[in-house]
Amino acid sequence: MTQQAVDGFRAERAEILALAKGLSDDEWMQPSACDGWTIRDVMGHMACTLHGVIDPAFLPDSSKGTEAGMEPQVAERRGWPVAQVVEEYETYSEQAANVFASVQDPPLSGTMLPMGDLGMHPMSILPSVFLFDGYTHLRADILAPGGSIDRPQPVRDAQRLGPTVDWMLAGLPWMCADALRVVDRPLELTLDGPGGGTWTIAPGGDDGRVSITEEPCAGAAARVRGTDHDFVIWATKRASWSDFVKVEGDADYAGRLLDAFNVI
Repeated sequence: MTQQAVDGFRAERAEILALAKGLSDDEWMQPSACDGWTIRDVMGHMACTLHGVIDPAFLPDSSKGTEAGMEPQVAERRGWPVAQVVEEYETYSEQAANVFASVQDPPLSGTMLPMGDLGMHPMSILPSVFLFDGYTHLRADILAPGGSIDRPQPVRDAQRLGPTVDWMLAGLPWMCADALRVVDRPLELTLDGPGGGTWTIAPGGDDGRVSITEEPCAGAAARVRGTDHDFVIWATKRASWSDFVKVEGDADYAGRLLDAFNVI
């Protein structure tokens, strides 16, 4: 899936740039679905994080948490012309795509990369991380119905949704380690769609974290079913999971577990 993630990142990058180059001055200042951020703020966030892939001096300070570290760079870019923010995104997203392609073969692909509260992951997953970021911000925070920009949603295909879901489930045991201590029995999660599949979430992972494996579970305490795109919406806390999924089995247990999801 790693080359697929590189291709998906490039495809989503093209969608983001096409939208950005067609927005009016008024649209840039409209609110996004990210609390306190305008559309231009979301673009600034994506630009600065990709700039940080190329020059670590631009990486947000995540010592107090990934989300808290984003605000200073976004605030700085509020003083920039919008065209400069778009140019930063265009320049460094292209360079980052080339970096992502370069880490798909050994030994770099298997080199473990510490990512703060996002966990420890092989370098080959990097395009999935930034594809998830772009996919979520574009489709959930910028475009309607969540955001303010009334444009058609881009295609939802395997090269974008597969790696996006892959990263979300890889990061979930790290991002939500404390909240997921409610997991004491297996839960089966099925996501329909081009990036979907069936996973089992169970106790017994590394260092007390939950284990997530891509396989069904005959003895699951509960089974949850939804779609891959909707998973991006509710697992990032942009909407309630109860509006998107069907639950079979122990509904109370499933609810406590799904309440713990907060992918960032």
